[in-house]
Amino acid sequence: MADRFSILVNNVVDALSKEEQKTLLYLCSDLTSGERMDDLQGALLLLGSHAHTHTGQPHPGDSILKELLFQVKRFDILRRILGTSKQEVERRLGQGRILSKYRVLMMELSDSLDTEELKSFIFLMRSTVPKSSLDRATSFLDVVMELEKMDEVSCEKLGLVEQCLKSIQRADLAKRVQQFQKGQHVQVSQHTVQIGTQSGLGPSSQQYGHPQALKTLKFSVPESEMQHIQATGDDYNINCEHHGFCVIIDCIGYDGVLMKHTFEQLGFQVFLHTMLSAQEMYAELRRLSQERDLQRAAAFACCLLSRGSHTHLLATDPCGPGLLLPSLLELFSPVHCPLLRGKPKLFFTQSYIIAENQPGHVQYDQYLETDSVPFRGVPRSVDGEDVLWSMCKTGAWLLETPHQSVYLQALSSALLQAHTRRLHILDALIKMNRDVLEHNLKNPDQIYTITLSHTLQKHLYL
Repeated sequence: MADRFSILVNNVVDALSKEEQKTLLYLCSDLTSGERMDDLQGALLLLGSHAHTHTGQPHPGDSILKELLFQVKRFDILRRILGTSKQEVERRLGQGRILSKYRVLMMELSDSLDTEELKSFIFLMRSTVPKSSLDRATSFLDVVMELEKMDEVSCEKLGLVEQCLKSIQRADLAKRVQQFQKGQHVQVSQHTVQIGTQSGLGPSSQQYGHPQALKTLKFSVPESEMQHIQATGDDYNINCEHHGFCVIIDCIGYDGVLMKHTFEQLGFQVFLHTMLSAQEMYAELRRLSQERDLQRAAAFACCLLSRGSHTHLLATDPCGPGLLLPSLLELFSPVHCPLLRGKPKLFFTQSYIIAENQPGHVQYDQYLETDSVPFRGVPRSVDGEDVLWSMCKTGAWLLETPHQSVYLQALSSALLQAHTRRLHILDALIKMNRDVLEHNLKNPDQIYTITLSHTLQKHLYL
């Protein structure tokens, strides 16, 4: 009997691809009595010699082979080598299964992700899984196995997987994970919050029942990591006659028209200003923050395109000190702009960073506080809720040739798609980040780095 089974195992393994062998090894890895097996053939022979279910009921080794091949849809091997059919195995599985439902679910999730979605999932794991392990990963299961080793994921701990599936816009797969957890009667509310925080994804949506929790919510999205956070509560009231105002200040001369067209498509009344000095930029934003027409606006958006340093915007000025971005945002805080209280305020900034050895680079004392002077110092953090701030930095040397910002093109495309499909704005920004990441991977000499913060109190659909 053992010789016959050994021949079956050899024939089955030879008929499988390397990826299929890895999948089968994963599916049966918790049936090997705690022994870690690195090759499928050895694992199957071990299981055949002492096959069992979790309840201890014996099964012939053939049953394990049949169920494994059924799960990976190799019905041709079932028929040709094991002499059975898909229907016969299906009938037997209706009486009881050997394989872990959790591992089958992970395999099915892996099969459901396309190449781009897998890249996004791996990207989200960079703050949790060592880079060396991610570089070797070729499938969702490869990443899951690393997470299992780290005790970040198991049949009782799926909060991280669920959150990441939501982040890459696979709500259908996230729902399957939820249904599995309900079927297992697993209480994961506390684990979900902890796992999400440790993985760089921020607090889970379960934490948002407390209004105070969202007030200090911030997250960064550089080219090497990405985070996504769901907002809470009901929706902002954007479905009104006047969507809002959008002001665009283009001190570069390339993408202002693109953003004007984008926000007009979204239903905003757009004001485009070009080639302003730093002082003119500040004066225009200050004037707009006092505009009485803001009272009838459902939302406010601001796009700033400028040269600058890592801390200041230069506008068209040849040299500093320039403008601190937080001081511009502060103009629209509830204290200085009460007409926008409770309304979403969106700020998108493309800054082209001047190298430190180039003329115009800003030098400043980071410990100096002069809030009354908007062009120097470090003002207090932005006061207020309902703010979303996305800033992209790249090298000013790109402006030496006719140029279009990859960030702004991705932002425009994502916002318009979100408007058409009625997607949450944070989902739109996930798509934007994915597009920019793809560019960075293909063009390592033209890196765009994105930082994102928000204190949105409700769901926002533009």
